[in-house]
Amino acid sequence: MDDTPLRPVSPVTMQVLNGLIESQTKLRDAAEKRWSFARESLFNLARLVAADWLEERQHKKGGLEVVRIEELSQLVFDRVAALYSAHIHPDAEQMRKVLARIDALHQDVEKFTLLANGYKGELNNANLEITRLKIQAEDKKSKPALKVIDAVVRNVAPTPSRDVIPPEPVASEFQASSPEPAWFQEWKAAEGFEKQSFIIRVMGDTGLSLRPEIMKALTDKYQVARTSGAALRAFEHLVDIEFIRTAETEGGLNGRPPQTARLERLGESAYILLTGKQPVRAEFDEIRSAHGSDAHTLLVLKASTILESEGYQILSKGEMAFTLPDGRTTSPDIWAKKNGKELYIEVERDSRKGDTTARESKWQNAFDAGQGYLYVFSETESLQKRLAQEIRHALASEARLERANLYMTNLDAIAANQRHPDGSIWVSQKKP
Repeated sequence: MDDTPLRPVSPVTMQVLNGLIESQTKLRDAAEKRWSFARESLFNLARLVAADWLEERQHKKGGLEVVRIEELSQLVFDRVAALYSAHIHPDAEQMRKVLARIDALHQDVEKFTLLANGYKGELNNANLEITRLKIQAEDKKSKPALKVIDAVVRNVAPTPSRDVIPPEPVASEFQASSPEPAWFQEWKAAEGFEKQSFIIRVMGDTGLSLRPEIMKALTDKYQVARTSGAALRAFEHLVDIEFIRTAETEGGLNGRPPQTARLERLGESAYILLTGKQPVRAEFDEIRSAHGSDAHTLLVLKASTILESEGYQILSKGEMAFTLPDGRTTSPDIWAKKNGKELYIEVERDSRKGDTTARESKWQNAFDAGQGYLYVFSETESLQKRLAQEIRHALASEARLERANLYMTNLDAIAANQRHPDGSIWVSQKKP
Protein backbone atom coordinates (compact mmCIF):
# COMPACT_ATOMS: atom_id res chain seq x y z
CA MET A 1 0.00 0.00 0.00
CA ASP A 2 1.28 3.48 -0.85
CA ASP A 3 1.90 5.34 2.44
CA THR A 4 2.57 8.64 0.71
CA PRO A 5 0.62 11.25 2.63
CA LEU A 6 -2.27 12.78 0.71
CA ARG A 7 -1.74 16.31 -0.42
CA PRO A 8 -4.52 18.88 -0.58
CA VAL A 9 -5.94 19.86 -3.96
CA SER A 10 -4.23 22.93 -5.32
CA PRO A 11 -6.25 26.13 -5.93
CA VAL A 12 -5.51 25.85 -9.65
CA THR A 13 -7.10 22.40 -9.81
CA MET A 14 -10.19 23.50 -7.94
CA GLN A 15 -10.45 26.57 -10.17
CA VAL A 16 -10.40 24.37 -13.28
CA LEU A 17 -13.02 22.01 -11.86
CA ASN A 18 -15.24 24.85 -10.73
CA GLY A 19 -14.92 26.40 -14.19
CA LEU A 20 -16.06 23.16 -15.79
CA ILE A 21 -19.06 22.94 -13.46
CA GLU A 22 -19.95 26.57 -14.16
CA SER A 23 -19.66 26.00 -17.92
CA GLN A 24 -21.87 22.90 -17.81
CA THR A 25 -24.40 24.79 -15.67
CA LYS A 26 -24.59 27.51 -18.31
CA LEU A 27 -25.10 24.88 -21.00
CA ARG A 28 -27.89 23.33 -18.94
CA ASP A 29 -29.56 26.71 -18.43
CA ALA A 30 -29.36 27.43 -22.17
CA ALA A 31 -30.86 24.03 -22.96
CA GLU A 32 -33.68 24.71 -20.49
CA LYS A 33 -34.44 28.01 -22.22
CA ARG A 34 -34.48 26.38 -25.65
CA TRP A 35 -36.69 23.52 -24.43
CA SER A 36 -39.09 26.02 -22.86
CA PHE A 37 -39.19 27.99 -26.10
CA ALA A 38 -40.00 24.88 -28.18
CA ARG A 39 -42.64 23.75 -25.65
CA GLU A 40 -44.33 27.15 -25.62
CA SER A 41 -44.31 27.22 -29.46
CA LEU A 42 -46.03 23.82 -29.55
CA PHE A 43 -48.62 25.09 -27.04
CA ASN A 44 -49.24 28.15 -29.23
CA LEU A 45 -49.83 25.85 -32.18
CA ALA A 46 -52.20 23.72 -30.08
CA ARG A 47 -54.20 26.85 -29.18
CA LEU A 48 -54.98 27.24 -32.89
CA VAL A 49 -56.33 23.72 -33.44
CA ALA A 50 -57.19 22.32 -29.98
CA ALA A 51 -58.34 25.25 -27.82
CA ASP A 52 -61.18 23.17 -26.37
CA TRP A 53 -58.83 20.40 -25.25
CA LEU A 54 -56.45 22.90 -23.61
CA GLU A 55 -59.35 24.58 -21.83
CA GLU A 56 -60.49 21.23 -20.44
CA ARG A 57 -56.99 20.25 -19.30
CA GLN A 58 -56.50 23.65 -17.68
CA HIS A 59 -59.17 22.80 -15.10
CA LYS A 60 -57.85 19.32 -14.29
CA LYS A 61 -55.37 18.52 -11.56
CA GLY A 62 -51.96 19.97 -12.37
CA GLY A 63 -53.29 22.12 -15.20
CA LEU A 64 -51.22 22.51 -18.37
CA GLU A 65 -47.94 22.13 -16.51
CA VAL A 66 -48.31 18.33 -16.39
CA VAL A 67 -49.06 17.93 -20.11
CA ARG A 68 -46.31 15.89 -21.74
CA ILE A 69 -44.74 17.04 -25.02
CA GLU A 70 -45.47 13.65 -26.61
CA GLU A 71 -49.16 13.87 -25.66
CA LEU A 72 -49.47 17.44 -26.95
CA SER A 73 -47.67 16.62 -30.19
CA GLN A 74 -49.97 13.65 -30.86
CA LEU A 75 -53.02 15.80 -30.13
CA VAL A 76 -51.96 18.46 -32.62
CA PHE A 77 -51.20 15.82 -35.26
CA ASP A 78 -54.65 14.26 -34.73
CA ARG A 79 -56.45 17.61 -34.94
CA VAL A 80 -54.60 18.61 -38.11
CA ALA A 81 -55.28 15.19 -39.63
CA ALA A 82 -58.98 15.75 -38.95
CA LEU A 83 -58.90 18.64 -41.39
CA TYR A 84 -57.96 16.17 -44.13
CA SER A 85 -60.96 13.97 -43.47
CA ALA A 86 -63.56 16.76 -43.61
CA HIS A 87 -65.84 15.98 -46.56
CA ILE A 88 -66.22 19.42 -48.08
CA HIS A 89 -66.26 20.70 -51.61
CA PRO A 90 -65.06 24.32 -51.59
CA ASP A 91 -64.05 26.27 -54.64
CA ALA A 92 -60.56 25.68 -56.02
CA GLU A 93 -59.00 28.76 -54.42
CA GLN A 94 -60.38 27.94 -50.98
CA MET A 95 -59.16 24.35 -51.33
CA ARG A 96 -55.63 25.52 -52.12
CA LYS A 97 -55.64 27.77 -49.04
CA VAL A 98 -56.79 24.87 -46.85
CA LEU A 99 -54.08 22.58 -48.24
CA ALA A 100 -51.41 25.24 -47.72
CA ARG A 101 -52.58 25.80 -44.13
CA ILE A 102 -52.54 22.08 -43.36
CA ASP A 103 -49.02 21.72 -44.77
CA ALA A 104 -47.82 24.66 -42.68
CA LEU A 105 -49.35 23.20 -39.51
CA HIS A 106 -47.77 19.79 -40.14
CA GLN A 107 -44.35 21.39 -40.65
CA ASP A 108 -44.69 23.45 -37.47
CA VAL A 109 -45.66 20.40 -35.42
CA GLU A 110 -42.71 18.39 -36.75
CA LYS A 111 -40.28 21.28 -36.19
CA PHE A 112 -41.25 22.04 -32.62
CA THR A 113 -41.51 18.37 -31.66
CA LEU A 114 -38.01 17.78 -33.05
CA LEU A 115 -36.64 20.83 -31.23
CA ALA A 116 -38.35 19.93 -27.95
CA ASN A 117 -37.04 16.37 -27.98
CA GLY A 118 -33.55 17.54 -28.89
CA TYR A 119 -33.39 20.15 -26.14
CA LYS A 120 -34.76 17.73 -23.59
CA GLY A 121 -31.86 15.43 -24.45
CA GLU A 122 -29.38 18.31 -24.10
CA LEU A 123 -30.84 19.17 -20.71
CA ASN A 124 -30.50 15.59 -19.46
CA ASN A 125 -26.92 15.36 -20.73
CA ALA A 126 -25.99 18.65 -19.06
CA ASN A 127 -27.41 17.49 -15.72
CA LEU A 128 -25.50 14.22 -15.96
CA GLU A 129 -22.28 16.04 -16.77
CA ILE A 130 -22.70 18.42 -13.80
CA THR A 131 -23.27 15.47 -11.48
CA ARG A 132 -20.19 13.69 -12.88
CA LEU A 133 -17.99 16.73 -12.40
CA LYS A 134 -19.17 17.28 -8.84
CA ILE A 135 -18.38 13.66 -7.99
CA GLN A 136 -15.04 13.99 -9.73
CA ALA A 137 -14.23 17.11 -7.70
CA GLU A 138 -14.98 15.26 -4.45
CA ASP A 139 -12.94 12.22 -5.49
CA LYS A 140 -9.93 14.24 -6.50
CA LYS A 141 -9.66 15.84 -3.07
CA SER A 142 -8.13 12.52 -1.93
CA LYS A 143 -5.61 12.19 -4.81
CA PRO A 144 -2.08 13.65 -5.06
CA ALA A 145 -2.17 17.13 -6.57
CA LEU A 146 0.09 16.21 -9.49
CA LYS A 147 -2.26 13.40 -10.60
CA VAL A 148 -5.27 15.69 -10.27
CA ILE A 149 -3.76 18.33 -12.53
CA ASP A 150 -2.77 15.68 -15.09
CA ALA A 151 -6.30 14.26 -15.18
CA VAL A 152 -7.86 17.71 -15.54
CA VAL A 153 -5.54 18.63 -18.39
CA ARG A 154 -6.41 15.42 -20.25
CA ASN A 155 -10.12 16.12 -19.81
CA VAL A 156 -10.02 19.80 -20.63
CA ALA A 157 -7.47 20.12 -23.43
CA PRO A 158 -9.60 18.80 -26.35
CA THR A 159 -12.65 20.85 -25.35
CA PRO A 160 -13.05 24.33 -26.89
CA SER A 161 -13.95 27.21 -24.61
CA ARG A 162 -17.69 27.43 -23.80
CA ASP A 163 -17.44 30.32 -21.34
CA VAL A 164 -19.52 32.65 -23.52
CA ILE A 165 -23.06 31.36 -24.09
CA PRO A 166 -24.65 32.99 -27.18
CA PRO A 167 -27.91 34.84 -26.61
CA GLU A 168 -31.13 32.92 -27.17
CA PRO A 169 -31.89 33.16 -30.93
CA VAL A 170 -35.34 34.01 -32.18
CA ALA A 171 -37.18 31.21 -33.99
CA SER A 172 -36.25 32.37 -37.51
CA GLU A 173 -32.56 32.65 -36.61
CA PHE A 174 -32.18 29.57 -34.46
CA GLN A 175 -30.87 27.21 -37.11
CA ALA A 176 -28.42 29.69 -38.58
CA SER A 177 -26.91 30.58 -35.20
CA SER A 178 -26.73 27.05 -33.74
CA PRO A 179 -23.32 25.32 -33.92
CA GLU A 180 -23.10 22.17 -35.98
CA PRO A 181 -23.08 19.05 -33.76
CA ALA A 182 -20.03 16.81 -33.79
CA TRP A 183 -21.74 13.95 -35.66
CA PHE A 184 -22.67 16.36 -38.48
CA GLN A 185 -19.13 17.73 -38.72
CA GLU A 186 -17.72 14.20 -38.89
CA TRP A 187 -20.19 13.30 -41.64
CA LYS A 188 -19.29 16.41 -43.65
CA ALA A 189 -15.58 15.58 -43.42
CA ALA A 190 -16.02 11.92 -44.41
CA GLU A 191 -15.61 10.50 -47.90
CA GLY A 192 -18.79 10.41 -49.97
CA PHE A 193 -20.45 13.40 -48.29
CA GLU A 194 -21.29 15.14 -51.59
CA LYS A 195 -23.42 12.32 -52.99
CA GLN A 196 -24.88 11.41 -49.61
CA SER A 197 -25.92 14.99 -48.88
CA PHE A 198 -27.54 15.21 -52.33
CA ILE A 199 -29.68 12.16 -51.46
CA ILE A 200 -30.73 13.75 -48.15
CA ARG A 201 -31.60 17.03 -49.88
CA VAL A 202 -33.57 15.48 -52.72
CA MET A 203 -35.61 13.36 -50.29
CA GLY A 204 -36.25 16.30 -47.99
CA ASP A 205 -37.03 18.72 -50.83
CA THR A 206 -39.33 16.53 -52.89
CA GLY A 207 -40.59 13.72 -50.64
CA LEU A 208 -39.24 11.10 -53.08
CA SER A 209 -39.62 7.79 -51.29
CA LEU A 210 -39.17 5.04 -53.89
CA ARG A 211 -35.59 3.82 -53.98
CA PRO A 212 -35.41 3.55 -57.80
CA GLU A 213 -36.58 7.16 -58.17
CA ILE A 214 -34.05 8.39 -55.61
CA MET A 215 -31.23 6.50 -57.35
CA LYS A 216 -32.36 7.88 -60.72
CA ALA A 217 -32.15 11.43 -59.37
CA LEU A 218 -28.66 10.72 -57.99
CA THR A 219 -27.27 9.12 -61.15
CA ASP A 220 -28.81 11.81 -63.36
CA LYS A 221 -27.25 14.50 -61.19
CA TYR A 222 -23.76 13.05 -61.44
CA GLN A 223 -24.20 11.61 -64.94
CA VAL A 224 -23.21 8.06 -64.00
CA ALA A 225 -24.72 4.69 -64.88
CA ARG A 226 -27.76 3.48 -62.95
CA THR A 227 -25.59 0.57 -61.76
CA SER A 228 -22.80 2.85 -60.49
CA GLY A 229 -21.06 1.37 -57.46
CA ALA A 230 -20.35 4.82 -56.00
CA ALA A 231 -24.04 5.77 -56.19
CA LEU A 232 -25.09 2.47 -54.60
CA ARG A 233 -22.51 2.86 -51.81
CA ALA A 234 -23.71 6.41 -51.08
CA PHE A 235 -27.26 5.19 -50.53
CA GLU A 236 -26.30 2.08 -48.56
CA HIS A 237 -23.99 4.09 -46.30
CA LEU A 238 -26.87 6.39 -45.35
CA VAL A 239 -28.87 3.29 -44.41
CA ASP A 240 -25.93 1.92 -42.37
CA ILE A 241 -25.51 5.13 -40.35
CA GLU A 242 -29.31 5.33 -39.84
CA PHE A 243 -29.92 8.53 -41.80
CA ILE A 244 -32.35 6.59 -44.03
CA ARG A 245 -34.68 3.67 -43.34
CA THR A 246 -35.85 1.37 -46.13
CA ALA A 247 -38.85 -0.96 -46.23
CA GLU A 248 -40.19 -3.56 -48.63
CA THR A 249 -43.51 -3.10 -50.43
CA GLU A 250 -46.05 -5.76 -51.31
CA GLY A 251 -46.77 -6.29 -55.00
CA GLY A 252 -47.30 -3.70 -57.66
CA LEU A 253 -45.91 -2.96 -61.14
CA ASN A 254 -43.79 -5.43 -63.06
CA GLY A 255 -40.81 -7.24 -61.53
CA ARG A 256 -39.68 -7.02 -57.93
CA PRO A 257 -41.63 -4.45 -55.88
CA PRO A 258 -39.45 -1.39 -55.19
CA GLN A 259 -38.23 -0.52 -51.72
CA THR A 260 -39.49 2.63 -50.06
CA ALA A 261 -37.13 4.97 -48.22
CA ARG A 262 -37.71 7.68 -45.66
CA LEU A 263 -35.52 9.96 -43.57
CA GLU A 264 -34.82 8.76 -40.04
CA ARG A 265 -34.51 11.27 -37.18
CA LEU A 266 -30.78 11.76 -37.89
CA GLY A 267 -31.53 12.21 -41.59
CA GLU A 268 -34.18 14.81 -40.81
CA SER A 269 -31.72 16.64 -38.55
CA ALA A 270 -29.05 16.49 -41.27
CA TYR A 271 -31.51 17.99 -43.76
CA ILE A 272 -32.35 20.81 -41.35
CA LEU A 273 -28.65 21.54 -40.85
CA LEU A 274 -28.02 21.42 -44.62
CA THR A 275 -30.94 23.62 -45.67
CA GLY A 276 -32.27 25.45 -42.63
CA LYS A 277 -35.80 24.14 -43.21
CA GLN A 278 -37.99 21.16 -42.37
CA PRO A 279 -38.08 18.16 -44.77
CA VAL A 280 -41.33 17.31 -46.48
CA ARG A 281 -42.92 13.99 -45.59
CA ALA A 282 -42.12 10.91 -47.68
CA GLU A 283 -44.71 10.81 -50.47
CA PHE A 284 -45.41 7.06 -50.06
CA ASP A 285 -46.25 7.56 -46.38
CA GLU A 286 -48.22 10.70 -47.20
CA ILE A 287 -50.71 8.92 -49.47
CA ARG A 288 -50.59 5.25 -48.38
CA SER A 289 -53.68 5.49 -46.14
CA ALA A 290 -55.73 6.84 -49.07
CA HIS A 291 -55.25 3.64 -51.10
CA GLY A 292 -56.16 0.03 -50.57
CA SER A 293 -52.73 -1.55 -50.97
CA ASP A 294 -49.02 -0.92 -51.46
CA ALA A 295 -49.43 -1.99 -55.08
CA HIS A 296 -52.11 0.60 -55.81
CA THR A 297 -50.10 3.30 -54.01
CA LEU A 298 -47.06 2.47 -56.17
CA LEU A 299 -49.12 2.70 -59.36
CA VAL A 300 -50.53 6.08 -58.29
CA LEU A 301 -46.99 7.37 -57.72
CA LYS A 302 -45.89 5.98 -61.11
CA ALA A 303 -48.84 7.59 -62.87
CA SER A 304 -48.17 10.90 -61.09
CA THR A 305 -44.54 10.88 -62.25
CA ILE A 306 -45.62 10.26 -65.86
CA LEU A 307 -48.27 12.98 -65.70
CA GLU A 308 -45.76 15.47 -64.27
CA SER A 309 -43.38 14.70 -67.13
CA GLU A 310 -46.27 15.55 -69.49
CA GLY A 311 -46.74 18.97 -67.91
CA TYR A 312 -49.55 18.20 -65.47
CA GLN A 313 -49.53 19.79 -62.02
CA ILE A 314 -50.45 17.22 -59.37
CA LEU A 315 -52.74 18.73 -56.72
CA SER A 316 -53.58 15.54 -54.83
CA LYS A 317 -52.79 11.82 -54.93
CA GLY A 318 -55.94 10.47 -53.35
CA GLU A 319 -55.91 12.40 -50.06
CA MET A 320 -58.89 14.61 -50.98
CA ALA A 321 -62.57 13.65 -50.94
CA PHE A 322 -65.20 15.75 -52.72
CA THR A 323 -68.88 15.97 -51.91
CA LEU A 324 -71.33 16.22 -54.80
CA PRO A 325 -74.42 18.46 -54.56
CA ASP A 326 -76.69 15.51 -53.70
CA GLY A 327 -74.41 14.31 -50.88
CA ARG A 328 -72.54 11.57 -52.73
CA THR A 329 -68.75 11.59 -52.31
CA THR A 330 -65.87 10.78 -54.63
CA SER A 331 -62.14 10.60 -54.00
CA PRO A 332 -60.12 10.59 -57.23
CA ASP A 333 -56.79 8.79 -57.17
CA ILE A 334 -55.15 11.83 -58.76
CA TRP A 335 -56.35 15.42 -58.93
CA ALA A 336 -54.33 17.24 -61.58
CA LYS A 337 -54.32 20.45 -63.55
CA LYS A 338 -53.03 21.47 -66.97
CA ASN A 339 -53.64 24.56 -69.09
CA GLY A 340 -56.08 25.86 -66.50
CA LYS A 341 -58.24 22.72 -66.57
CA GLU A 342 -58.62 20.43 -63.55
CA LEU A 343 -58.80 16.67 -64.08
CA TYR A 344 -60.01 13.86 -61.82
CA ILE A 345 -58.04 10.74 -62.72
CA GLU A 346 -58.73 7.15 -61.62
CA VAL A 347 -55.77 4.76 -61.44
CA GLU A 348 -56.69 1.10 -61.88
CA ARG A 349 -54.97 -2.25 -61.35
CA ASP A 350 -57.85 -4.76 -61.30
CA SER A 351 -61.31 -4.41 -62.80
CA ARG A 352 -62.60 -7.38 -60.81
CA LYS A 353 -62.29 -5.86 -57.34
CA GLY A 354 -65.38 -4.85 -55.34
CA ASP A 355 -69.02 -5.62 -56.02
CA THR A 356 -70.73 -4.54 -59.23
CA THR A 357 -72.98 -1.94 -57.59
CA ALA A 358 -70.06 -0.24 -55.85
CA ARG A 359 -68.06 -0.19 -59.08
CA GLU A 360 -70.95 1.37 -61.00
CA SER A 361 -71.38 4.03 -58.32
CA LYS A 362 -67.66 4.77 -58.44
CA TRP A 363 -67.73 5.57 -62.17
CA GLN A 364 -71.00 7.49 -61.96
CA ASN A 365 -69.65 9.64 -59.11
CA ALA A 366 -66.39 10.23 -60.96
CA PHE A 367 -68.31 11.22 -64.10
CA ASP A 368 -70.49 13.69 -62.18
CA ALA A 369 -67.53 15.16 -60.26
CA GLY A 370 -65.66 15.70 -63.53
CA GLN A 371 -68.75 17.26 -65.13
CA GLY A 372 -68.83 14.70 -67.91
CA TYR A 373 -65.08 14.07 -68.16
CA LEU A 374 -63.50 10.77 -67.07
CA TYR A 375 -59.74 10.08 -67.09
CA VAL A 376 -58.50 6.54 -66.41
CA PHE A 377 -54.89 5.36 -66.03
CA SER A 378 -54.58 1.54 -66.25
CA GLU A 379 -51.70 -0.77 -65.52
CA THR A 380 -52.04 -2.81 -68.73
CA GLU A 381 -53.68 -2.52 -72.14
CA SER A 382 -55.87 -5.57 -71.54
CA LEU A 383 -57.13 -4.06 -68.29
CA GLN A 384 -57.89 -0.81 -70.09
CA LYS A 385 -60.13 -2.66 -72.55
CA ARG A 386 -62.03 -4.40 -69.75
CA LEU A 387 -62.44 -1.12 -67.89
CA ALA A 388 -63.81 0.59 -71.00
CA GLN A 389 -66.63 -1.96 -71.12
CA GLU A 390 -67.27 -1.64 -67.39
CA ILE A 391 -67.43 2.16 -67.58
CA ARG A 392 -69.74 2.17 -70.58
CA HIS A 393 -72.12 -0.12 -68.72
CA ALA A 394 -71.98 2.03 -65.55
CA LEU A 395 -72.68 5.24 -67.49
CA ALA A 396 -75.60 3.81 -69.47
CA SER A 397 -78.08 5.12 -66.88
CA GLU A 398 -79.40 8.68 -66.93
CA ALA A 399 -77.95 9.27 -70.41
CA ARG A 400 -74.45 9.75 -69.00
CA LEU A 401 -72.79 7.69 -71.73
CA GLU A 402 -74.04 9.93 -74.53
CA ARG A 403 -72.53 12.96 -72.74
CA ALA A 404 -69.31 11.27 -71.63
CA ASN A 405 -65.79 12.38 -72.50
CA LEU A 406 -63.70 9.29 -71.71
CA TYR A 407 -59.88 9.47 -71.86
CA MET A 408 -57.82 6.35 -71.13
CA THR A 409 -54.16 5.29 -71.15
CA ASN A 410 -52.01 2.49 -69.75
CA LEU A 411 -48.42 1.70 -68.77
CA ASP A 412 -47.94 -0.65 -71.72
CA ALA A 413 -48.79 2.09 -74.22
CA ILE A 414 -46.58 4.63 -72.47
CA ALA A 415 -43.66 2.17 -72.36
CA ALA A 416 -44.09 1.66 -76.12
CA ASN A 417 -44.22 5.46 -76.59
CA GLN A 418 -47.68 5.27 -78.12
CA ARG A 419 -49.61 8.51 -78.54
CA HIS A 420 -53.04 9.62 -79.61
CA PRO A 421 -53.12 11.54 -82.92
CA ASP A 422 -53.54 14.73 -80.86
CA GLY A 423 -50.10 14.05 -79.33
CA SER A 424 -51.35 13.27 -75.83
CA ILE A 425 -50.74 10.13 -73.75
CA TRP A 426 -54.50 9.44 -73.69
CA VAL A 427 -54.39 6.77 -76.39
CA SER A 428 -58.09 5.91 -76.18
CA GLN A 429 -60.61 8.74 -76.37
CA LYS A 430 -64.38 8.77 -76.54
CA LYS A 431 -66.24 12.04 -77.00
CA PRO A 432 -69.99 12.85 -77.31
